[in-house]
Amino acid sequence: MKNISLVLLYSFLLSCTGKESKLHLQNIIEIISLKDAPYNITDEGDGTKSNYDDLSPEFINKAKKVLEQRKFQFPDENTFNQKILDIFSFNLKDYKNSIIALRPAMFPEVAIKENKFIFIQDAGAAEPEFINPDLLYHFNSYVFYNTPVSYVWLQTNNSNLLYDLVVYYGYNTDKKLVESVFKKFDFNSLSDMEQLIFIDSGGYKKLKKQIFDDIETIIYKGKVEDFSYAKEGNGYLRIGDIINKISSSPKEYFEPEKTISYLFERELRVGIQGNIESYLNKNPKYNSNLEKNKFYDLPTLKDYVKYIYQKESNTNFIIQDSDGFTNLRKDKNSSSQILQKINTGEQIEVLDQNGDW
Repeated sequence: MKNISLVLLYSFLLSCTGKESKLHLQNIIEIISLKDAPYNITDEGDGTKSNYDDLSPEFINKAKKVLEQRKFQFPDENTFNQKILDIFSFNLKDYKNSIIALRPAMFPEVAIKENKFIFIQDAGAAEPEFINPDLLYHFNSYVFYNTPVSYVWLQTNNSNLLYDLVVYYGYNTDKKLVESVFKKFDFNSLSDMEQLIFIDSGGYKKLKKQIFDDIETIIYKGKVEDFSYAKEGNGYLRIGDIINKISSSPKEYFEPEKTISYLFERELRVGIQGNIESYLNKNPKYNSNLEKNKFYDLPTLKDYVKYIYQKESNTNFIIQDSDGFTNLRKDKNSSSQILQKINTGEQIEVLDQNGDW
């Protein structure tokens, strides 16, 4: 039926004047190509599902009246769309729905395109609307206008919403908010840390790179000048575990090797060298892959691998060979003269390491 409809529409538009028909056709194609909002249909957990496309107009109108009574200034369309993108990392222009849930949750933040506000419910408010007038007003006032009074009210009465803006959505423009969230954030929790630095992007976990600058500035008080010491802080306690997870399940992550390299870069910027050193020792090909990819334009990682790691890796190693010995040859080829047999368990000093030799 969709194909037939498109043909009929196209035939109709051809009967219009040239420029008008092309413009109308382009608009129709753009509308048809828009996606369905990903979180509008949610599983309630008891076999039933809710669909925010069917959100009651009565609820929406009641929420709108609450905001009107509080003299809330509804933003224009461009401001509304840009704020949703900046704060919730959600581009409303990509979706055909007029009502869009911004995340999967029992009471998610819901963007109402037509009226230009965020519909948000309070589980503690009266049924069936679960509308808390204060929460509705102060949340919209803070999101769209960063109103100080509303920030204080939310911190006092519903700080979890502000916490989620930073940790779940990755919003970091308000540095006062980020610092407040970091004070109570558990950087030792692997699951919390993953939520802080990753966002689901088309079925892949993708880094929220903007949050790392805040970890570096707020937790570590800036970057180190060289590799001679490490900054004090707990912001990257679980980065090693996260790198191991990416290595074991790369298909779950967006650009996994580049992501690992970026995490090393951020660690090295505050002087943490243990994870990258261990990774290079266990993955001999990683160095050449970095060279091939121009170190992903990560300057600190490049400096460490090229100038620091090589010096530190010219050190003592223990021979481990199933034959009981290893041949020391004159040149780098298997037919070269054997100078000495070195027994398993003996210690050697590696002066140069090139390829498989």
